[in-house]
Amino acid sequence: MRRLIAILLVTVSCAPSLSSQSRYKLASETIVSKPEELKRLQGNRIYRIAGYNSGQIVYQLRQDSKFSGYAYSDEAATKLYYDERMGKVVDTVAIERRGRSVYDFIQIDDLTLYRGKYQLPLDCLDLNKDDLDRTELDRVDELLDYQDFWIEVNGKEKKIKSFSSDYYDVDLYYNICYTGDCVTLNDYVSEYLRSTEADSIITVFSVQNGQVTSKELYCRECIAPQIVNEQLFYGKKFFYFPGTDAYDWKVYRASKFDLPKSELLAEYIEILLVSPDGKYILGKKNLQGKDVAVILDVEAKKFDYLLGRDYLTYKYFYSPTYKKFAFDTQDHIIYINNPVEFPFNSVGEDAERKRTSKSEKAEFWKNYIHPELQQE
Repeated sequence: MRRLIAILLVTVSCAPSLSSQSRYKLASETIVSKPEELKRLQGNRIYRIAGYNSGQIVYQLRQDSKFSGYAYSDEAATKLYYDERMGKVVDTVAIERRGRSVYDFIQIDDLTLYRGKYQLPLDCLDLNKDDLDRTELDRVDELLDYQDFWIEVNGKEKKIKSFSSDYYDVDLYYNICYTGDCVTLNDYVSEYLRSTEADSIITVFSVQNGQVTSKELYCRECIAPQIVNEQLFYGKKFFYFPGTDAYDWKVYRASKFDLPKSELLAEYIEILLVSPDGKYILGKKNLQGKDVAVILDVEAKKFDYLLGRDYLTYKYFYSPTYKKFAFDTQDHIIYINNPVEFPFNSVGEDAERKRTSKSEKAEFWKNYIHPELQQE
């Protein structure tokens, strides 16, 4: 009998504080060991959580990095379906197809969004660069100048957009609505040039009965748009020291296509992931010289820090089974129990960056450390 994953630890703890009135505390965790089968399949391969299907986590497994003809050297190769509650791998599905190069994919139930090269001429697939003359080399390079996005619904595919693959100053953000009936693409300034001003173009593709329609939104300095329950959540950059390039992020909510009436939800917080019910947001915020994860209560406009580990070094996702934000480590999944209370206001003085000395930072962080994860 395949053994179930073991729940190792549930910790609800308050850390020692710098004052009796401290509002900081360790995050409340439920830690689950990954089953041996999942760890074996992931092994030393590059993997990430790509979404979920019928309540099961969908992992993306990549090929070992290698150069083969003109294929992308690190292609996504497999979908792995993992049942959290049963603690076992349900299925693995190869996504490699002749004529396709898949760099990345995300999935929500029956809708999958792919990023890669949608169609390569079959006579180019097995060519090796060293065997080509100049004319053939130019031809193949032109074929790879663009990266494509296409969707798959119930086995049928449709390309929806292409972007130039060599724009070093533009990043692409993309996701699927939790309802599985729309896709959001966002091209914005890259990490390399994030301190500059740039327009952000948000394209929303609606997928209904096999038909795809699209609408574009223009937003200055916007990132990570996510549609939940016909509402658009997004981040927007602002400069908090006028005349300098010191900037941070705000979080907004608007009706799906009505950005001018956006509502400010948080300051000095970068949006990462919205829960499927739109009630909570996982974000990133600077605290005592470090970037840490936070959970924001949308309606109350309050938040709490997730202290105890460097959670942002792990792969984050929203668990469809346990309805919690979670972090995937090499050997464990850490589920974050929602805070009993959210002690910090997300707009105003509570949210602002605080200046502290090096010694004050060191004194603070030594009080907020969870026990190390046990290796198996």
